[in-house]
Formats: sequence, C-alpha cells, structure tokens
Amino acid sequence: MTISNRGMPIDARIEQDVHGNPSLKRMREDDEIDRNSYRADMHIDTPEAMPAVQPDFVVQKVPKWQQATEASFNGIVSIRFSQPIAFDTEQASCANATGFIVDAQRGIILTNRHVVGAGPFVGEAIMHDHEVIEVRALYRDPIHDFGFLKFDPSHVKYMKLVEIPLAPENAQVGIDVRIIGNDAGEKLSILTGSISRIDRNVPDYGSLSYNDLNTFYLQSAASLSGGSSGSPVIDIYGAAVGLQAGGRTKEATNYFLPLDRVKRALELIQKGEPVLRGTIHTRFKYASYDIAQKLGLPEEIEAAVRRGNPAGVGMLIIASVLPEGPGEQAGLEEGDILLQINGKLVTHFVTLEEILDSHIGSTIDVVVNRGGKDIKSQVLVEDMHKFTPTRLVTVGSCVLHDFSYQLAYSCKLPPRGVFMTSRGQFEASIDEESGYIVEKVDGKPVSNIDEFVKAIQKIGDMALVPLDIHCVIDTHTKMDPIVFISHQWQPINVYTMNSTTGLWDHTRIKWETHPLDANPVNLQLQELEDTRAHNCKDLALSIVIVRGLYTLSLECVSSTKCASVGFVVDAERGLVVVSRWAIELSACAAMVVFGNSLSIPAKVRFLHPTHNFAIVQYDPKRIGKNNIKQITVSKKPIKVGDPACMVTIGDARKLTCINTAVSDTHEFNGKAPFIPTWRCINTEVISYESALLSRYLAGIIGDEDGQAQSIWVNFPTGTKKSFSGGLPARYILPALEALQQGEEPRVRSLGIEVSAASLLSARTRGLSESRLEEFQAALKNQTHIFYIARVEILSKAHGVLKDLDIIISINGKLMLHIDDLEVQNSHDFLEMVILRDKQEMTLRVETTEYDGGDNKVIKWCGATFQAPYMGLRLQSSVAHSGVVCVACDLGSPAEQYGMHSLCWITHVNGIKTPDIDTFEKVVRSCPDNKYTRVRYVSFFNEPDVLAIKTFYHYWPTSTLIKDPSSASGWRSSED
Repeated sequence: MTISNRGMPIDARIEQDVHGNPSLKRMREDDEIDRNSYRADMHIDTPEAMPAVQPDFVVQKVPKWQQATEASFNGIVSIRFSQPIAFDTEQASCANATGFIVDAQRGIILTNRHVVGAGPFVGEAIMHDHEVIEVRALYRDPIHDFGFLKFDPSHVKYMKLVEIPLAPENAQVGIDVRIIGNDAGEKLSILTGSISRIDRNVPDYGSLSYNDLNTFYLQSAASLSGGSSGSPVIDIYGAAVGLQAGGRTKEATNYFLPLDRVKRALELIQKGEPVLRGTIHTRFKYASYDIAQKLGLPEEIEAAVRRGNPAGVGMLIIASVLPEGPGEQAGLEEGDILLQINGKLVTHFVTLEEILDSHIGSTIDVVVNRGGKDIKSQVLVEDMHKFTPTRLVTVGSCVLHDFSYQLAYSCKLPPRGVFMTSRGQFEASIDEESGYIVEKVDGKPVSNIDEFVKAIQKIGDMALVPLDIHCVIDTHTKMDPIVFISHQWQPINVYTMNSTTGLWDHTRIKWETHPLDANPVNLQLQELEDTRAHNCKDLALSIVIVRGLYTLSLECVSSTKCASVGFVVDAERGLVVVSRWAIELSACAAMVVFGNSLSIPAKVRFLHPTHNFAIVQYDPKRIGKNNIKQITVSKKPIKVGDPACMVTIGDARKLTCINTAVSDTHEFNGKAPFIPTWRCINTEVISYESALLSRYLAGIIGDEDGQAQSIWVNFPTGTKKSFSGGLPARYILPALEALQQGEEPRVRSLGIEVSAASLLSARTRGLSESRLEEFQAALKNQTHIFYIARVEILSKAHGVLKDLDIIISINGKLMLHIDDLEVQNSHDFLEMVILRDKQEMTLRVETTEYDGGDNKVIKWCGATFQAPYMGLRLQSSVAHSGVVCVACDLGSPAEQYGMHSLCWITHVNGIKTPDIDTFEKVVRSCPDNKYTRVRYVSFFNEPDVLAIKTFYHYWPTSTLIKDPSSASGWRSSED
C-alpha cells in the first residue's frame, strides 16, 4: 500500500531524508549517546580526527529501526483534549494523549475511543514541529477502543504531513516494535517492546469504566505512562501493527488493539460510506481447547476445528448474553461454544464481526455446542449504533442520557432506560457516586431521554420531586430520593451530536410555569413530650430543617448540599435562623422543612460576616393553621453554672432534650484553613457540662425561663475535625431587629481577627507594669488579653492596624472579653489604644461597612470569578487586583490551559482588571475560539501568564448579580 507524504511513498521519504541530511550519528546502530553526557575525564575524538565518510556509505549503514522511527515522526501528533460534559463511562475531564495520521489528504487521525470519548469532545493536535491545529471527532467505535479525529490539512503550514500505513497482518508473536508517542507528558518518546501474544482477551478495567469486547488484544512487555494512549505500535518497516490502548504499570505490560477492524472503518470513511456495526447482544471470549473440553466440547469436534484452523489454540465461548436481546431471545447461553455461523467455522473475532457487520437487520444461523450437544439457533442481528446514545440532558450540573450499549455490558443489563452519569445538585439526595437508572420522575415512568425531559420540565419551581431509581451495580435495591428543583439554578439543556461539525448542538428547554398553590397548608408540628424539658418544651415548636442547594463554587466552597436544624425567630414574617454550616453562601436555593412534612422555598436575607449564623425567610402565607412558636432570645448574661436544656432532633428524627449547665464561656479560636473560606472569628462560645451534646451538630439551648440562651452549632476549625458549641443567641438580635423593622441589617467591622495572648506574653512584648496591674484588677477568671492576628486587606483599618498589635482599649474601655469588640458594629470610627513594638499608641480607626458578601459573579471559560471575599482578604498579605478565580469546572478551557483557583487576575489581553466590572467588560470582548492572555498572581504571590482558548459553544460567558427584588435574591444573564 503506497501512503503519500502528499504523494511520496514512505520508503522514498527515508531515502530522501538520508541522502539530503547525512549524519555521522547514523554510522553505528548503537551510537545513541549524547556527546554532552560524557564525563569530563573521558577522551572524545573530535570530528576532525574522524575519517571522511561518503554519503553512500552512510545510507548503507543507517539502522533500519532508526529509519522506521524517524520516518514516522511527522505523522505522530500529541492530542490535548477535553471531554466537557460527563457522558457514558467518562466524567468531564482534560487530558493529553497521542494519535497518528492515517490519511494526510483528508486529515484523519487515529487514536483511542477513550480519547475521542462517546460524548462531547474538544481538542487540538500538536504536530511534530509544534504547529497546533484544531481537531474534531469524526468517528468513535461503539465498543472497540479506537476513534478518528478530523483536521484541515491546509492549516498545517510548515510541515510535510506523513501518513503511517496500517498493517494489521504484520502483528506476529516475537516481532520487535516501537511505541512512539506522548508518554508521561513528553512530546515524543520512543519505547521498545516485543509482541508476546496476539490472542489475548480484552483487559478488564472494572465496572462503570470503558471496556472493550469481542476482539483480541496484542500484548507486549513495555512500560508506558499517561499520555501514551493512541500511540502507534510501529514495526521495523514503519507500519502500524497495533494501537496503544492500555496496560499495567506495575507489571510493565502493555495492551495494543489490533488494527483489522480499524483499517476496515478507515476505508469505509474514505469512501464516504457508513461504518456498519452489527450485534446480537452477546459477548464472546477466547478460550483455549483445554477449557473448552471442560465445558463439554467433544473430542471429534475439537479435532475437526483443529484441522480447519491449524494455527489456532482455542475457540470462542459466550461470556455473557444481555437480557432481552436477540441472543437471549434465540436461546444462547453463557458457556456455549461457538462453532459455526451461516455454515462457516468461526474461531476468530475478525470473522465473527465480519459476519455481524454485513447482516444487520437479517437473521443468521448460529451453531453452538452446549455440554456436548450441538444447538442451532436463528439470531437477529441489530444495529449497534442504535444503542449508542447521541443525546444528553443536563439539569443544572446533573447529566443524563439513554443507557448505552457499553454500560449494558458493564452492568449486565438491557440497553434501555435513562442513565444518570453525574449527580450534580442531585448529590444532596443521592449519596453514592455510582451510576443510576431513573425509572420514574414524580411518579411518571420514563424509559428514554425524551420521556425524562417531558416529565422533568413539568415540575414547578422550588419543588421537591420524588425519583424512582436503582444503582446499576446493585439492581436488587430500589431507592426513592427526593430532589430539589430550582428553575433558576438548574436550567435544562438538551445536547445532540452533530456528525457534520463534530459538536453537540444544545437547546435550552423552558421550564413549564405553574402558579403556586394559593391554598395554605395546615401544619401540626411534633411536640416534645419529655417532662424533663420543663419551660423549654415549647422550643421544640420552633425547630425546622434548612437546606441549601449550591450550583456555584463561590469563595472556594465546593459542596453542593448542606442541611442543618434551624429555628423560627419570627413566625409572622417567616424568619429562621440557622448556622452558616448549612447556608454558607447567599447564592443558593434555600428550603425550610417543617415537621418533616412540609417544605417551603426560602430566601437568604442575611449572612453574618464573623458569627456563625444566617437568617433565611419563607412565606408564612403558605402555612394555614399551625402550632409554630418562635423562640424568644434571652438577654440575660450567661454565667458558669447556669442551668440549660438543649432541644434538638435526635435519633429516628424524634425530638429529644438534654438537661445540662454552662461549664465555660470562651472565645472561639479556629485555625485558618489552608484554602481560605469563610470561618467564624471574634466570637464567644459557650461550653456545657453534658458530653451528650457533642452527639448533635445543631440544637437550641434554653435557659430556666424557656428563652433561647444559645444556638448549638457546628464550627469549622480549619482541620478535618469540627467543633460543636453554643453560639450566644444575643448575637442574632441586631440583624433580627433590623429585618423586623423592614430594614437591611447594617454591620460595620474593623476587618480584623483577634486572638488571645497571655499576660506573660504581653509583658515580654512591652506591656507596662501599670497597664498590667490595670488588666489584672479588671480580669476575674482570665489571664489573657487580645492581640490582632490578622488585618483584612482592602479594609479601611488595613495599614492603620497591624498584625500582632496588642489591643489595650477601644473607645476608652479596656478590652477584656471578645464581646468588647462588638462595639465596632455600630460605629464609623473607633479610638483604639494598642501596643506595637513595645510602644503604646492611640489610633483613630475607621470601620468598614459589610457589603453582604458576594455581589457579582462572572463565569468565563468554565472558571468562576468574583471580588476578593472575606476569607481570602483575611489570609492574604496583599491584594494584587480586585478579581479572584475561585473555581475551575472539570473539562473546561480554564482547567485545560492551567488556570487554578485562588489566583488574582491582574490583566486580560494586556488590559488591567482592577475590579470585577472591568474584568467582565474585557472578557466579554474576547472572541470565540481564540487564545486570550491572562496574567495572574497566585495565592503564594507568584506571577504567571496563561493563554486560554475560548470555546463558547460549551462554555459561554455569564454574569450573576445580586438582586434583592428577585425571588432568589439573584439574577443571571448568559451569552
């Protein structure tokens, strides 16, 4: 077969290269040593001392392997690609692989199916001379691990393209091969090996992973790493005899896909004909004759088969038959030994597939041997492509599509139904990561993706919907999770494969709007029957569950679900207080659940910047007659020894109470996490005597009058462990009273984090004896004062106050307790006396008004950008800009080109981005499918620059803006 380098046979290319570029390095076959690698004390002959060499002599001595490999270089490409949406057995990801040109005129590259993927694909090929060209998916086989990419040959301007011929017939045991490709991230690596087997069964990569079937694999002893997938396996003649597909690193074993069916598919594509693929829904495996004998193969049949196939050492045996498929309907069973199809002896996978591919829609006569008896069947051959999904649906970040042929074999299930390949926001209700078949949506059966879309789009906004599902690896157990649907946060998109462009075209499906049920629902909450609760009994009638659903990873918060016990603090206005463990961000869909029987959508009204609580609001008109009782916040000072009673939801979702007493009050001192997120600071925490309280993450603690003394909440500590304690209920009063008066809570802050310092430490740092006596006289059961641990950058106090300043007094009052800092909330300026460098000084410090947190968010190239948030401002020493990247979606251009979270964006295409508005304006002007230069400074103050290629088809630019007038508090726009 003559393969052109735009018209030049491969052998002629080698000859021309050698004659045109004679090299002394080619004189000896073992001359592979770089002269620069010799030790200094070794003698090296200089070129002048070497005898003259004639070009003809060089040609004769060029090693054959060197000719073969060098002639292939211009035909091998490195593939940088992303699979932007989870699909089938693959999750969204970015990776590198290898491919090689098999048709230079048409621009066709061969690589693996697990590279091209079964779903959406975005990629580019890097040529040997480092030219970069776009590639698109041209064909991916339904089951075998190969696929073709398409590129425009005219876009390769500087390099002559080389085709690598496919020679499946050359694959023989014992031949030496070279695997040339992008191994372990290297642009071009050459590894040696020898083919040890040509009849290996397909490797098993585990359930819910891509697995080949109904083919032999070649095996070789060679060790390859990531990025080598799709590398050509070259023989000494420069032809590809296999396609690198997988291996075992520990055993230095590699698996190559034979090229018989690859070559057939390529020839059909070159002719413009469809690549037909037939199936009888039956998986075969190759078994040696001794195994066949154990299954009952008669000796006379074995002898006849050996005569018909002298080179073979085994036969094809049925390994599995898919339920409801034509194989099962025809009576085929596992363990059947295949003898003939249409009167022809079949002992090889190539022969089997040739028959199936040429009989789609027809029946074939199959003869198998079962336990020594020949059984004849007529089996219908179906179109394999029919069971390969070409559409997917996203509901928010949840991804679903029809159950695929590949998954059916992996799970031994019929290829039908709706498969949930990525849970997305449904993770809040579905704990296991394994894939699921969705059987019903809101009680309506769904057997395919069309029925699913029709059912899901009828769901009302902010509704809870039951799903009937089962895990594909545990078909014995059915589950009925209830998922939360938000029209704003979970748009429906349908993606359909476009075989012409290689893209998956998408359509936004409109949610059907339904008016909310105006009829209020009567509600009877569970009452606490425990007589030990005394006056705290009615606290149980304030208890609710608050759930938060997150679709954006803001402030480096990666969770998609949170839920905790909350408490009604104003039943007339529908105000509920809950810990920030449940409501970390304002950009979320919130839900309040009453008595585990009624759920009502809620809106985030307030997030306290330093204390561990949030306030959400539901519509009280949704509730009719009820026994809800709001808590009354105690204003009594909390003292050690005060009696207390915690009321919470215990085991089996029953109300329970625990009598205890206050054991201590102290400031919370959590460690700053490695990744800056929101955390509680400058807060008093109440400890209680009973160790039983630690069993619960949330509850309400009342005093002897039945008023709320504290809220039992979970405090993140910056480590893997968390800490539970009592948050004084008095902290919620300023924000609650403002909301009750129809105002937005106003909080001012110095923007500092304080920590305790012992009096001894203060003395060694210069605290005067008079000050020490003053503190000792004022302090009772305390031997520490406070110093500034961190000053928040961008706050008005930054540059005035400094880290390690010891606070002596605020507005003329000694700072003795952590609550003395609360004066900052209501003052524009504070007079502070601090100790710095052993010198007392008086400072007038301006406070900063809390802006409510996140106000504007930009999604661009799959990355999320926002203004610097409080957690980052506290843990950073300098603000390099007013824009921070806080998350990168898997499979996005941002991930593919090296963007990462926690970096400050300083310039885009050379334009400064000092704030989020400027950044939005600049990125919206960036053209599609072009590289954009992004300069940034990492969290560790390391500057760098990236070139990110936009791809708005899958990753459009969108803006999310806080809008108190909207139902959710946010409005969004998307290009």
